[in-house]
Amino acid sequence: MSTPGTRLHATVDSSGRTVTFAALFAAPLEDDLGEAACGEARLATGDGQELAVGCLCPPSAVTWREQRRIELCTHTYRGTGPFTAELSVDDQVVASAAVTLTSPEARPRAVEPSPVPLFALAPVRDAPHQRRLKVQAPALSNGQRLRLDAGGGQVREFAGEDGQAASAEVLLTYPKPGAYLVTLDLLDAEGFWIETLAQSPLEIASGEGPQEAAAPRALPPWAEAEPLATRRVVDWLPYRNIRPVAGGTRTYSQPGGGTVRRWVGSGTWMSVRRETTVGGALWYQTAGGDWIKASTVSFFVPSELQGVLLDDAAPPPPPPPPPPPPSSDERRGVVTSTALNVRTRPGVSPGNPPVDVLHAGAQVTILEEQRVGSEAWYRIAEARWICGTYVRLVSSTPPPAGTDRTGVVTASVLNVRGRPGTAGTNPSIGSLRAGNVVTIYEEQSVAGELWYRVGANRWVAARWVRLNETGTRAPALDPAAARSLPFGWVVPETLAIRGLPGGPAGNPDVGQLHHYDVVPILEERVTGGARWYCVGDRQWVEAAQVGVARLRARPASISAGALWVAVNLSQQTVVAYEGDRPVYAALAATGLPGTPTVQGIFRTWLRLDTGKMRGPGYDIEDVTWTSYFYSGYSLHTAYWHDKFGRPRSHGCVNLSPYDAWWIYQWSAKGGANSPTVYVYWA
Repeated sequence: MSTPGTRLHATVDSSGRTVTFAALFAAPLEDDLGEAACGEARLATGDGQELAVGCLCPPSAVTWREQRRIELCTHTYRGTGPFTAELSVDDQVVASAAVTLTSPEARPRAVEPSPVPLFALAPVRDAPHQRRLKVQAPALSNGQRLRLDAGGGQVREFAGEDGQAASAEVLLTYPKPGAYLVTLDLLDAEGFWIETLAQSPLEIASGEGPQEAAAPRALPPWAEAEPLATRRVVDWLPYRNIRPVAGGTRTYSQPGGGTVRRWVGSGTWMSVRRETTVGGALWYQTAGGDWIKASTVSFFVPSELQGVLLDDAAPPPPPPPPPPPPSSDERRGVVTSTALNVRTRPGVSPGNPPVDVLHAGAQVTILEEQRVGSEAWYRIAEARWICGTYVRLVSSTPPPAGTDRTGVVTASVLNVRGRPGTAGTNPSIGSLRAGNVVTIYEEQSVAGELWYRVGANRWVAARWVRLNETGTRAPALDPAAARSLPFGWVVPETLAIRGLPGGPAGNPDVGQLHHYDVVPILEERVTGGARWYCVGDRQWVEAAQVGVARLRARPASISAGALWVAVNLSQQTVVAYEGDRPVYAALAATGLPGTPTVQGIFRTWLRLDTGKMRGPGYDIEDVTWTSYFYSGYSLHTAYWHDKFGRPRSHGCVNLSPYDAWWIYQWSAKGGANSPTVYVYWA
């Protein structure tokens, strides 16, 4: 660990025997946004004792203002001294301090600076993401200098020469819109903080920062809105989410038309707050208070990914009770489409827009059937119809026990579909490769062709699968083993399990894992330059395809009882801690290479149940469960994609709706500045 500019500070209390030690850090000279190397720190008190003070992480240029002073420990001396205390990091002495116990240490008096006569921010014409800053200060003494932190990683230092006034004019550019704090600090000759001279809040408009959405307007008396359609509501998904169909559409000041409020196109996601029918057409009111015609938007289904609870201190809500058993004359079905629209009557037409959406795997009771053209439509509730093409009928009796039949894929690439058969309405949802081993749970003939079900709503053509006569299958993974760190999530749609670490030559597949499967990490091995994980008895998977949650030592700047979240950028995982105890782990999606997530240790500065996020190419309503930890960077729900485990965001830490909700609710007990967020690369 490199610790340039480290001081050990000792403060004696009123008893004259107990000393509080703190590490002080000089401001980094380079504009380094990366993580400063951490190390295990120990304090030799000078009276024969040595104390472990935890993992010490020097601040980066971005985190220096919050981490320029880190409390280490308190020690009570028995002798009178004097003593010399030494701070070591990774067995290297980095700082020392003389401890005098006869009286409390007098803090050095800060040099009284002259007032700053000019600290002005001005907008730049035709450049909404830029500001021009003018700073001027009187002549500084004894090698002092000014440090400007404009937010967004923009850190500059400057000073006057030959006793002249220090002045600068700086063009600030913010690649990520949002809320920022521009601060001017006075430093001594060695770069240690003396005083904050000035600071000014700054809001870059249309950004991924906290902004209040316009309050919904009251409805006129002639258009009293009806309540939202009956649907399954869970705490972590308080809104139904919609987006415009291809090409975009307009929103209006009132249902049925009127004044155009805005144009919404690709990259716009909205939420439905109310709905009403005007002139036989259904209209939705968005979070912005405007109205949009239901036939011009479509619903989309947020990710159902849920993290892993590591401790019983905060259990998730209980699952909903199982549905009552159907009567003998009831028909039931299972939704096979990723997202199946629900309409008020059978058929697809502009006057019959979607009013809700069902997820793949949802069970429905079929109350009535009606044909529209060549398609069957099922009524599942009052004024609620779905297309039968995307529903697999099931009997009212429990399905037979699973089979032990297995097969080997013989095609170079074999498409996987949500239901048996080949049709334009049954697209591929994944693929298998030659040599993949599949377990066959069910078979069904469609148009004279045999199909095998190889997973939940996953069907393949049987002619491309060679059956194994032995009936053997890969040993099942132990779910309990994937509840203690380390463990990981499968990131791609499918992942081959091999009997040995290494490539396919002479090492055929023995099984297969699917998207977001949770696996234990029992052993790690490097073969042929690639890392492999053992996830079960003679079961190995390629490490690059698994996002792993691991233990991370608590940095010394995070107190022992704090609620904090460790964000591992290399693994795209998040682990929540109470002190040194991990309690929850989840898969995340952090910043892309062009918009990386800032690294360091931060305290949450703003918590929002919901808010609006806008930026280049996106405009999103009702982004829920948001904890801003540095400027416009935050932990928050990402309901508009299901691509966790790979970088995807503009810099924020994207979480599934459930995981963002869990962390937000859990951390609330820590107060307004909870959780502390530790972002690192490992």
